Parts: sequence; C-alpha cells; structure tokens
Amino acid sequence: MSRIKVLTMGLVSAGMLLSCSPETPKAYYSALKERGTASTLTVDPRVDILFVVDNSGSMETHQKNLALNVNKFTSEFTRTSFIEYNIGVTTTDDGIPNLPNQAGDCCGHLVGNPRVVTKGTPNLNQALANNFLVGTAGSVTEMIFDPINSALTEPNLSTYNRGFYRPPAKLALIFITDAEDQSLRMSEKGLYDFLLNLKGGNADKILGYGVIVPTGDTTGCSRDSGVEPTQIEKFLSRMPNSKDNIMNLCSPEFGNRLGFLARNIVEEMTTIRLKQVPYVPSIKVKWGDRLLEADAHKGWAYDAQKNAVVLGDQVDWKSQPLGTPISIDFEVAKY
Repeated sequence: MSRIKVLTMGLVSAGMLLSCSPETPKAYYSALKERGTASTLTVDPRVDILFVVDNSGSMETHQKNLALNVNKFTSEFTRTSFIEYNIGVTTTDDGIPNLPNQAGDCCGHLVGNPRVVTKGTPNLNQALANNFLVGTAGSVTEMIFDPINSALTEPNLSTYNRGFYRPPAKLALIFITDAEDQSLRMSEKGLYDFLLNLKGGNADKILGYGVIVPTGDTTGCSRDSGVEPTQIEKFLSRMPNSKDNIMNLCSPEFGNRLGFLARNIVEEMTTIRLKQVPYVPSIKVKWGDRLLEADAHKGWAYDAQKNAVVLGDQVDWKSQPLGTPISIDFEVAKY
C-alpha cells in the first residue's frame, strides 16, 4: 500500500505571510530561524468509493448513461497512479425486492462480479459498467441513507462487502437517483453522524456527491414522485466538498460532469493539508528519490488559503515504482 508521508522539520522561522496562491511558490517571508520540535503527519492515499444506484422502474435510461460514460470516471484515476481505490455499487433497495431473484441486490449488498473493483481488476471499465446496470425491479420506496448504513455495518462488512471498506481510507459516496430519500431508519443527520463516527471524528475523510434532479431544476428532467431531494441535498451540504458536489441526472454534459466528479475526488486526495503553516521557500517535496519541482502542474504548489501542498495534475507518476511514498519537508513559520 502506498502512503504519502508529510514530515514537518524541527525548525521554526519568524516572519509574516503576505500572500500565496496555488501557483509556483515564491519567497514571502523574511525569516529568523530558531529551533523547534519535529512533527510527522501521514496521509493515506486510499479511497473507498460507494455508488448508490437507484434500481426502481424509472432508472433504466440513467443506468445505461452511467455505464456508457464509465471511462470518463475511471480515466481521472489512471492519471494519478498512487491513489489506491476500491469501487463498489449498491442499490436504493433496503427491503425485499419485488422479484425473488433480485433478493441479493438489496440491503446494502454490493452487486456485480467482482463486487469490489480496483485498479487491478481485469477489464475494469467493463466490470464497473456491468455493475452499474443494477436493473429496475427494485422497490418504489427509494432509499439512499439506509443502504449506506447497511453496507458499512455487519453482517455485510464481512460477507457480501468483504474487502471493500478500509477504516483509514477516505470514503466517497455517490448517489445516482431521480427521487428523494425515503429511508426508514436513517435521517440525513443520522447518516452523517454515523459516518463521522466511523472515521473517528475526521470529517475530511468523508466526501459526498449527488447525481440527482436538484431542487428548482428547470431542465424538465423527470423527477420520480415529483418530490424535490431536499434531504439528499442537506446531507451533501455537510460534506467538505460541498462547493460543487451536485450534478444534474439529465445533464447534456453528463459524461464530462461525471469526469469532473472523479477529478474532484482526485483533487481531494492530492491536496495535502498541513497542520502547521510552512515557511514557503523551505518546502521540499520528494517522490521516492525524485525531487518534485515547485510547479503547479508538473510538481506541486502551496495553497495558502487551505494551508496545503497541492500535487500537480501533470506529475509523471510512472517515474517511480507503484507504492513509492511522497515526503514533504519544510520549516515551520512563526509570525
């Protein structure tokens, strides 16, 4: 398993941070260096991605559209080889399905073969596309929150969903539905609290996305039961990525928007938030034995607003063996 390791060096510098953008870092400090204490932060580059796909009678076209655009989603992860992802698919059916032969596709069970898609899955695009086609024989009482709770608790964790959920990893939830949540057990806040507890109180470990018919939609996209998805939207508003985590189910740019969604997950994974403010000119980022340049695209940049090192979108991740760690060394700024 690869890991990004952030090493905070034991030097403290006095000065004032004037500004810094996520472009190539420049010297913004006039510093007087003095001894400090060392600290170490390890960032786990694993992400578990759970799709909750509506399997009610109105979803056939939308499932096919999702399957047809699967490559737009997976290609974003191909460019960043150090991210280790698990992708699973469950349905909005948390009760007994209408057809006996669909009984396995409910209650938070991951569907398909294989149930967990990884970068090592043969023909992974086809495997994931097949998993997206969950059928339309599910319950007309579409649930988003209950199946997530079921998927991430026993007995599913050690049976149907074995190998999917990794506690230290980020968890990205993606809802594909034309309906409002109708869960019987979990409220939107109840689900959020459940997930927050799973992640030890670390809200940054949870990402959420909705491919839905948003409140106030004017595109004419058909909404099941005519009810706006206010509970889904409330849940999504709690996410650290809430700025742009909703896309229209009927968007004419569906494939591109799906790619944008995946790109957002990658950006969250490649944004390394620091616990201390660095003296920017001292930052050094290494990928194995290779020193990455201070370049916003081909190396890294410092984002002062987020207090984060952001890895570039054009880094040659194939230049080092899979699993090679990233280390970030810097001196801590003192105002």
